[in-house]
Amino acid sequence: MAVTSPIARPELEPRYASRAGMSKPALRIGVLYPSGAGNLGDEAILQATFEALRARWPDAVLQAFTLHPEKTAANHGVQAEALTGINRGLFCAPRPDGPLPVRAASAVARRTRGIPFVGRAAGWASGLTSATVFEAISLRRAWQWLQTADLLLAAGGGQLDAVWGGAWGQPYALARWAWLAKRAHVPFAFLSVGYGGAPTRLSRRFLRYAVSHAAYCSVRDSGSRALALKLGVSADLPVVPDLAFALRSELPLRPRRPGYDVGISPMVYMRPGSWPHENEVDYQRYVTLWADLAADRVARGDRVHLFVTDPADMDAVHEVWARLDESTRAGCSVAQVTTPDTLLEFFRRLDIVISSRLHGVLLAIVAARPVVALSHERKVRTVMNDAGVTSFCADLTTATVGQVTERLDDLVTQLDPCARRLREYGTKARAAVRQQEQVLPQLLRHR
Repeated sequence: MAVTSPIARPELEPRYASRAGMSKPALRIGVLYPSGAGNLGDEAILQATFEALRARWPDAVLQAFTLHPEKTAANHGVQAEALTGINRGLFCAPRPDGPLPVRAASAVARRTRGIPFVGRAAGWASGLTSATVFEAISLRRAWQWLQTADLLLAAGGGQLDAVWGGAWGQPYALARWAWLAKRAHVPFAFLSVGYGGAPTRLSRRFLRYAVSHAAYCSVRDSGSRALALKLGVSADLPVVPDLAFALRSELPLRPRRPGYDVGISPMVYMRPGSWPHENEVDYQRYVTLWADLAADRVARGDRVHLFVTDPADMDAVHEVWARLDESTRAGCSVAQVTTPDTLLEFFRRLDIVISSRLHGVLLAIVAARPVVALSHERKVRTVMNDAGVTSFCADLTTATVGQVTERLDDLVTQLDPCARRLREYGTKARAAVRQQEQVLPQLLRHR
């Protein structure tokens, strides 16, 4: 079956160009990413980015700026610092106690917590003090690094987004880096980023500033392009697929018969305390859906493997497991996948993947594994559409067990043709990502 959606080639016309004939022994390149906590989609993007940079410039000094710099440094063998000094709800990372003003303000807030009005004012003052001090430190360190830098990249992911952390989360972080890079005369570029949501005027202004002052910006799908253009950006925004398509997977293993190996990936969508938008009733309905799907497949003689692509989703796995009876549990297992490579290796053993998170779906496509996407966001529907398998996508928020089972039954009759289609699309997507890498030398500004 042919791939239904063309993949645009990037326009290689950045606003900055390298000077002919000049070279530098050890380039210094920074990568911005709003995560680092273990989400396998984020890790896949970072892995693909660093692999591409090292392949082109083996001696380059790579610096990451993420929300969890210690984890990023350990996982990818790079230097790493905090993306920003501002912590927001669901857009935050562990950090030290801080200088004396931060500790003093925090102590006052703790001691006055139970006093009406005073406790609230002290808590607000403590938060403001912490944000101001840590951001001042972060800005100073960022400026110092930019004095010796050659290139700054916001590489992949849903970076054009204010849902996690609001305007002072990722939108502010991107705007401040764009502002600093401009003044340091360091080219700043976005590579295959997605647009999530920017509900406030301030978040849209931050994002517009960052994109407008980038030397180059590509987006990962046409929907992100349309939404980004609504910000008022005048620059062209080529569509280049998600950077995780650059990863490679070995051929699937020989299938076991009778029965099918089915991977199901629950997630904490709408779970109170785990998602920006909360709804306990809806979340419990999703847990029931995943549990019923597992029970149905086991009753048919299949083997079910529960897995996650984000550590937070283990809460959903535990809740699904608690709803299974003993006979169903006997036909189920919980897979431990902690890196993109182990996830791709796990997919090789599956006949079918059922996932809701974008990179659970996307990396199944990379592995050419037939996938049913229970979509909770536009980006999931888009990648299924781009891969030409829209008929195997269902809306998580409205899907019933019967509707999903119907798609699964249809998919079972088309496993090999579907796998070929996904392999064809993955090959084209990988080629487009590799083509985009030709932009990087043109962006360099030798100091």
